[in-house]
Amino acid sequence: MLLRISSKNKYLARIELDYVCWGILPIKQLSSLYPAEYEGEISDSEAAELIQMLKDYAFNLLVKYLVKEEHSQHQCALFLHRKGFCPEIIQNAVNRCLNLNYINDQRFAELLISSYVNRKASKRAIIAKLSANRIPINIWKPILEKLYTEEEKNSNLEELLNKYYLAHKDLPPEKLKERAFGYLYRKGFDPDDIREAIENLP
Repeated sequence: MLLRISSKNKYLARIELDYVCWGILPIKQLSSLYPAEYEGEISDSEAAELIQMLKDYAFNLLVKYLVKEEHSQHQCALFLHRKGFCPEIIQNAVNRCLNLNYINDQRFAELLISSYVNRKASKRAIIAKLSANRIPINIWKPILEKLYTEEEKNSNLEELLNKYYLAHKDLPPEKLKERAFGYLYRKGFDPDDIREAIENLP
């Protein structure tokens, strides 16, 4: 098997096996085995040793990433992809973290939904965020239904509408309604719900 090692920067080296980039490793970690710049044939056992080193390094990077804050499985895969790891190494690291419960999309969805509910976001905006993070609908739907009730939606609309009216009270009434509608629509609220909230204003 052909091994090619090339410096990515002063600390990291890119590892290629048979012209496929498998990922990165610290130059210091490689120094006892290979120089920072290297090209040559290696045995299957030597390749297996390098692949295991790549798996362990990717896993350690991912754990450090998850220590900072909760991330979805999709975010974790993207993180390692941006680092330069190949799909096999990425999947191995993600699976190890899933097995240890370091990655949990249900937990991530609950935290994300709670955060956006507290920020008075619309259901449509919350669903868009969940979709962007590739959270399966069977995971987020029951959580959203539990945390984002009809009462919560109406309360959010009323609060946002009152704040908007207070901040723009100098506008003519019809212009104020028109602009308030546009403001809430852009936030993702349903047009019928917005009209009803405006009509119910005292």
